[in-house]
Amino acid sequence: MKDSLLSPVKGGEVLDFGDYVVEVVASLHSRNANYSVVFPGVRLTRPEHRPENISELPEGDTLAFQVTVKGGPSVFLMGDSDFVERNLTGLAPDVAMIPTTTSSSSTYDHVPRLLRALDMPRVVVPVHWDNFEVELRNPSRTDEKSRKSLAELVAAVRGVSPKAKVVIPDYLTPHTFG
Repeated sequence: MKDSLLSPVKGGEVLDFGDYVVEVVASLHSRNANYSVVFPGVRLTRPEHRPENISELPEGDTLAFQVTVKGGPSVFLMGDSDFVERNLTGLAPDVAMIPTTTSSSSTYDHVPRLLRALDMPRVVVPVHWDNFEVELRNPSRTDEKSRKSLAELVAAVRGVSPKAKVVIPDYLTPHTFG
């Protein structure tokens, strides 16, 4: 990708691309049971080598994004499971793509606070619940811990927002949210 096509963001930007708008939201990385980040640090923008595993992807400047199609739905995508509640207030997406909560058990009242801050989205899509260090294939490769985490997230969403539709995505399968 050409550097001229890249634009650094920090959170707070609202970028108009014609048919859709992208809002950049400053966020937080997941915390472990010791209330710390597993891989602290910041990845260099020009790494000397391609990362080979998750430990080579240090935390730094976590972001979430809301994409709003003009005249269509808005989709919120959160890559890690901790968040700044104040940064989410007012977004009110139609679809919220939120990560499982395995590593966020140290975050107080995680799912209820998150869904309330997002104004109870009508569709929730769990993300970050699979093994993202392996090739994509259906069905996804998961271990027992990941399956349990996914089930816990789905139960928590249904407990807080019983009318929300929960969509477990298949890889490389388009979904329509209208």
